[in-house]
Amino acid sequence: MELAACKIEIDPQFAPDFQSFKRKTLISVESKINIIKNSVFQAGLPLEAELLDLVYQDHDALGHDAEAKSLGILKSRIHPDIYMNELLTGMRVIHQVLPYIMKKLDIYDDFRLDKSEF
Repeated sequence: MELAACKIEIDPQFAPDFQSFKRKTLISVESKINIIKNSVFQAGLPLEAELLDLVYQDHDALGHDAEAKSLGILKSRIHPDIYMNELLTGMRVIHQVLPYIMKKLDIYDDFRLDKSEF
């Protein structure tokens, strides 16, 4: 409810402390969302939307995004979290397979990583 209240426009004469309330609320909600995103990331689950949009987008933009999602218009767009999950999964496979391939080629013991190339 507090986040929803932050989305309204209000006359500073009517509520002089509104900007302070808004700033504190947005910081609090952003912190909580980052905890959720971190937990989901550690669990290896993709998110279908950027949760921080709830904090930073206005109510009109959120409404348009929700409507587009409900109509299936956004199915073709890959969210960065989903894309990142695909990259991480691929890298984990490479980390498991590459040592096996190097042993089969008999180059595993001779290989030294040159970090200066990074």
